[in-house]
Amino acid sequence: DNAPCASRVSRRSARAMADALRANARDQIARLLTQLADLEDAREEFDDDEYEETKAETLAQLDSFKTSLARMTTGDVTLTNELETIKSATLAAISAAFKTPEILKLFALKQPEALRERLRACERDVLLGKMSDAKGKIERVEILTALKKLQAPLEESELTFLREHMTAGLAEFVAVAGDNS
Repeated sequence: DNAPCASRVSRRSARAMADALRANARDQIARLLTQLADLEDAREEFDDDEYEETKAETLAQLDSFKTSLARMTTGDVTLTNELETIKSATLAAISAAFKTPEILKLFALKQPEALRERLRACERDVLLGKMSDAKGKIERVEILTALKKLQAPLEESELTFLREHMTAGLAEFVAVAGDNS
């Protein structure tokens, strides 16, 4: 009887397919978020119509990706958890809750250490006058929200800052995506 052997092969095959699907989903969201970040970085090179059209196309691709993820999030629990994180990042991009595509990308790729580094760089740049206080506040709130969603530990002062400065868009993202903390 080859049933036990076939069962092991089937499980191994399913695991390999799930791993490939996770990798493809991470690559796709990284590509789309990089595209958004590149668009923001090169904004001066576009006229307003070109910029808005390109951004709308990218957001439409994100929306399509979100729909595909919704169909894929049944089945494998670890796959579902990872796809839910990617779906949350996609939802944030579409709702424009995050103003900084690079922060959104770090969140989607589950990189809390890189987010912490970005937070330190942001705080340093504000102190040195390389970044405005307003932009620094926006980035800090976005980073802290991303860290909170990734269940990274936050200091009490960071939680207080987040409560005092969270934007409506980020609050909606936390509410709709489900608060993991």
